[in-house]
Amino acid sequence: MPKRTHRSLLVILAAMLSGVVQADEVAVRSAPGNSYDLTQPAPGVFVAVRRIDAGSVDGNSLFIVNDSDVVVVDAGLYASDARQLIGEIRKRTAKPVRYVINTHHHGDHTLGNQTYLEAFPGVEFIGQTRTRDLSFTDGPLDPKPFRTEIAGIDSVLTNGKGSDGAALTPERRARLLLARTALEFWIEDLQGTLRIPPTLTFTDQLVLHRGERTIEVRFLGRGHTAGDAIVYLPRERILATGDLVVQPIPFGGAENFHEWPATLRTLRRLDAVLIVPGHGEVQRDWSYVDRQIALLDATWEQVRKAVDAGASLEATRKAVDGEALGRTFGIVSAKDWKEFKYLYLDSAIETIFTALRPDLAPRPGG
Repeated sequence: MPKRTHRSLLVILAAMLSGVVQADEVAVRSAPGNSYDLTQPAPGVFVAVRRIDAGSVDGNSLFIVNDSDVVVVDAGLYASDARQLIGEIRKRTAKPVRYVINTHHHGDHTLGNQTYLEAFPGVEFIGQTRTRDLSFTDGPLDPKPFRTEIAGIDSVLTNGKGSDGAALTPERRARLLLARTALEFWIEDLQGTLRIPPTLTFTDQLVLHRGERTIEVRFLGRGHTAGDAIVYLPRERILATGDLVVQPIPFGGAENFHEWPATLRTLRRLDAVLIVPGHGEVQRDWSYVDRQIALLDATWEQVRKAVDAGASLEATRKAVDGEALGRTFGIVSAKDWKEFKYLYLDSAIETIFTALRPDLAPRPGG
């Protein structure tokens, strides 16, 4: 698994607990472990927004039914997730899935590839060149990190105190139990899963012409990863951003933080009326993205000033006015502040500090 995955499971869990989409259509529910709301914002275009209420940690997906085939955007984390979406596709068409587009290499967007390959042997997987470079690993997935995570959760639950020494609140205990359930489900569901890398890659842009429909797959610049792809339907004015945009709070541990705002500004120029983030609620205007850009810029500037003054990582954490950043972004409640600090602020400060002072960067596991 990528080094991000071990910690990001709980990050995604927390993010999805904080905000969920209100579906325009009748919600489609599933067995515990995975649930989603399915909407049809345009003819032949279906959006599956993954929910956290049953313990899923998955990203959002789309499927696009064309004249002679189906195109899927993001394959999901679990084999069961992919099977669910394949079931939804087959309810609506007998056409085969011809392409699965992976917006980036992280497992919650790619590990369903194998299930699609088994269901549709002729399927091709599309990804930006760097996504293929980053996504391939030999052999089955290793469950050890997740068992370690479960052991850590069990220890916290037994002790009744978090890593900060504070007693667990009922809400925090419930969160940990939910995370533990998700980890157990993950281990079981991913048994025998192989990481299938993109089979068709592009550098800047690839355009699929499917009858009267145009599907643009673009690389606008680095941000969440070095190979972020977006998918744009110009006629329908629908945009899938991958994890360049995550709602209601972005993930602060972006691999290319300094370039992220510029990439979002380029994204912002697209004529879209429906914006599907990698996780979270579908957006119908650019206001959330504008807030995210402002947050990233302000965070970088505060960390840079501290680093320029010679601050260590811990001193930088103290120097950054996180509460002001949160207020500017729109954080108003104590609960939202905890989510903001955990999902974004702590990792963003460390990520930026590491980029500016790699010689002082914390060592993995240290």
